[in-house]
Amino acid sequence: MRRFVLAMVVVSTVVACGQSSSELGPDLEAGRDTYRSSCAACHGGNGEGGAGPALSEVIETFSSCDDQIRWITLGSERFKAEVGPTYGDAGKDITGVMPEFSTSLSKTEIARVATYERHEFGGATVEEARGACGPTSPLSK
Repeated sequence: MRRFVLAMVVVSTVVACGQSSSELGPDLEAGRDTYRSSCAACHGGNGEGGAGPALSEVIETFSSCDDQIRWITLGSERFKAEVGPTYGDAGKDITGVMPEFSTSLSKTEIARVATYERHEFGGATVEEARGACGPTSPLSK
């Protein structure tokens, strides 16, 4: 009986892990990969923060995904020069350094990472995150 219970626990764990990845779909999986390679060093592997802020309030900071994409694209220095000294819905002063990603990531990659962050760390459903950030297919950008 213990073997059966142990086998069910293992199967349930494998199924649950498989579902979460497949539920993301290829666009958010790509966003997750980009996050891990380009963002996690500052924002933490789980969006918990580090050198950069935690991303748990990303939707409160950027209710518009377009604004979040602009922030990621420009980075803090270009954002200050082109938009102004504050960012986000609450007009937070730019005090930290956010790198500019327009030269290292494509528009599609930036849209996908923003979508992933809104879902994974901001609490939006996959559908809400995709709806907020628009199509993230390479063919649409």
